[in-house]
Amino acid sequence: MPTSIIDGSVETADLKRSKGGASIFRSITFQQDDGNARTIRNAVVKDNVAAELVPGARGRFYLYHAFDLKGVHGVRTANGHDVYGFAGNNQKIFLILGIFNLLWIAFMIAVKGGVPLLGAALFLLSVVGYFFMSKGQREAQAQFDGDTAYRAP
Repeated sequence: MPTSIIDGSVETADLKRSKGGASIFRSITFQQDDGNARTIRNAVVKDNVAAELVPGARGRFYLYHAFDLKGVHGVRTANGHDVYGFAGNNQKIFLILGIFNLLWIAFMIAVKGGVPLLGAALFLLSVVGYFFMSKGQREAQAQFDGDTAYRAP
């Protein structure tokens, strides 16, 4: 999972909706310290991190991109707030999908004596998805934890 860091300030943050502990932004535009602007569209952010993404907020912003999910997983503001939150409900979805398909496969073996190909394919997809989302969360946590010495200029 690619992770990246933006040093700068939030220029705009267009919130689309907030539900279930996560916020989805139509777009977040950052003005980087090097003078360039960077916009992230359809960003998924935990509510505790989203509270720090207000126009004018300065500091270091930690970004992630996993599968089709992208967003901000951490903020270290210029006034000293350190906030981390990885918006990863997809792990639960992949886990539930995997358990359901494993039960479906077991049922079909018991009833018909064969393995359903769709069930097997979806089970493999759920295992791969769970693995990569878990890996992405670990990488995001390691990125944030590995940068504790940062202090805004």
